Amino acid sequence: MKRMMLARPALFVLVAAILLLAGCGTSPPSRFYALKAVKVQENTGQATTAAQTVLLAVGPIQIPDYLNRPQIVTLTAQNQLAINEFERWGGSLRDDIDQALTENLASEGVAVVSWRGPVPGAYRVPVEVNRFDAVPGGSVQLKAMWGISTSDGTKVLLVSGSTITQPVNGKDYSAVVAAMSQSIGTLSQEIAAGVKSLLAAGSMKALGAPGLDSGKTK
Repeated sequence: MKRMMLARPALFVLVAAILLLAGCGTSPPSRFYALKAVKVQENTGQATTAAQTVLLAVGPIQIPDYLNRPQIVTLTAQNQLAINEFERWGGSLRDDIDQALTENLASEGVAVVSWRGPVPGAYRVPVEVNRFDAVPGGSVQLKAMWGISTSDGTKVLLVSGSTITQPVNGKDYSAVVAAMSQSIGTLSQEIAAGVKSLLAAGSMKALGAPGLDSGKTK
């Protein structure tokens, strides 16, 4: 009987230790984020009027390997990459960029279709993201190359590059993703401005214009 009474405190200590270790091994819950379409400026009517009847097939979207992962990647002040296991994209960053560009351009009055299938008359707009670096509490820097070509790809009408810096208003990941969304919004505006310039120069055709089905310009 005495041995049983002595064993009980030891048993309680063992159980408590196991529970403590189990609690220490519990991971924090993951949080998931997505880029969203934004309206960078209120006064976008000029670009909308010029581009509203143009058909674009935006894509493919290319991103660097270091960003092609489910975790959100940020940059430290020491230029080191920080990969947070618990701050993640809800889908893929590449698809988010594609969707945000599509919605942003639509808000500029541009008709956008999928680039994956041939669409007569749709001008192709491939986008290559070279850098998309975010420093929490600092800024987001987006560097991308993009172009506009005829639907069959036989004629390149415009090749351009964008370097965009957007402040991050906070150190949490919600602020980081919001700034990334704003950066994509600015990129969308620059693409819309490129469309407008080509329309003004007569290098692009609007929907319903003669020769549109071929996707070629004279």
